[in-house]
Amino acid sequence: MKSGRRTVLALVAAVVALGAVASCSTDPVGDENATVTADSVIYPLSLEYHGIDVVADVPYGTAPLQRLDVCLPADSAPETTATPTATPSATATPDPAAAAAATGRPAVLMIHGGSWSHGDKATAAYRSVCKYLASEGFVTFNVDYRLAPTDPFPAGLDDVRRALDYVFRPATLETYDVDSQRVGVFGGSAGGNLAAMLAVTDHESAAYAEGDRIRAVVDLSGPTNLTSRSTRADGVSASFQRKQLLYLGCRTYAKCPAATRASPEYHVTSDTAPFFIGHSTDEFIPLWESQEFAATLRSNDVPVTFVQVEGTAHSIAQLDEAMSRRVATFLRTQLG
Repeated sequence: MKSGRRTVLALVAAVVALGAVASCSTDPVGDENATVTADSVIYPLSLEYHGIDVVADVPYGTAPLQRLDVCLPADSAPETTATPTATPSATATPDPAAAAAATGRPAVLMIHGGSWSHGDKATAAYRSVCKYLASEGFVTFNVDYRLAPTDPFPAGLDDVRRALDYVFRPATLETYDVDSQRVGVFGGSAGGNLAAMLAVTDHESAAYAEGDRIRAVVDLSGPTNLTSRSTRADGVSASFQRKQLLYLGCRTYAKCPAATRASPEYHVTSDTAPFFIGHSTDEFIPLWESQEFAATLRSNDVPVTFVQVEGTAHSIAQLDEAMSRRVATFLRTQLG
């Protein structure tokens, strides 16, 4: 289903009127820190995206929520609006020589937030971010996944890993003209947690052994330590603790091995891809979670661009014009 040329929701016109560029205009892309002030405008929502088509509800599995949208850059060929089959052909054997010679576009797997229990790839904000990334030249796969408490951990992580495997399938790469060596992940809030988990456990996947791996990670406000550490006085609220436990499938933190398994903080290796971490100073996910995670990444020689945003903006609400440009610059630098 094409939707790139549809009229942007009427509320966007009101958002545009609020716009102003954030106060910090530099674009860090290496291992460094920055502190910025952000506008109140979610910049991707304020734009119209001419020529950006959206292929909606592509199945990457059989469950109802195992669907993704593909936001296509404006230079996409007409045939890229097709939907490849979800199950790879049993007779398809990748040609190493052909793979080495293949060219294609960079791609981003994008994961929505919602405390692992709600959210939707097709909401106005996430659809706009998907289109924004496509307008910057990235084929963007905007993914839904099973939600807690009906499907607790590791269902959501299993789903986004399945979606990533789907991106790496030869039929998908060919259909959407994607270079398998130029794939990154993007997530906000719970989606940031899942994006980070994909990256720090990347080396465990079959795709990694075959050379297909995540090359860049954008994590906005992702919870990175879901253990009892997050229940201390400087941790998350009691209401968010309950949401974490529902996601983990645990009644308490005392006996919850899933808490460590679901925390990116405990799985970083020197093979982990470079990270862009955005986190606001006074939001409901404590800043220390990203600070400690960035320190762990760096202790394993993983480059980190860590941007602290002054104020309370959570997840993709941080994406004013300057922050959006920072993210796009980081992805462009890492994905080539």
